Amino acid sequence: MRWVYQPVEVQYPDGGWTLGRINAWWTDGAGELWCRLRTLPGGACPQWLRYDPESILLLPSTGL
Repeated sequence: MRWVYQPVEVQYPDGGWTLGRINAWWTDGAGELWCRLRTLPGGACPQWLRYDPESILLLPSTGL
C-alpha cells in the first residue's frame, strides 16, 4: 500500500460528477489497481474501489 494525496473527480452511475480524493493506492495479487477514495465535501467514509480511469479522473495535485 502506498499513501498519497491525490485530488480526483468521480463520475456516478447517473452521469453526475463530484470532487474527491484518493489517499492510498494498492495493487492486489492479480495486478489490479485499487484506490482508497473519499468524495467531498464530507462524503462517506473512505472506501476501497478498483481504479477505473473512465470514472475516476486524476486531477493535478500541485500548482505546476
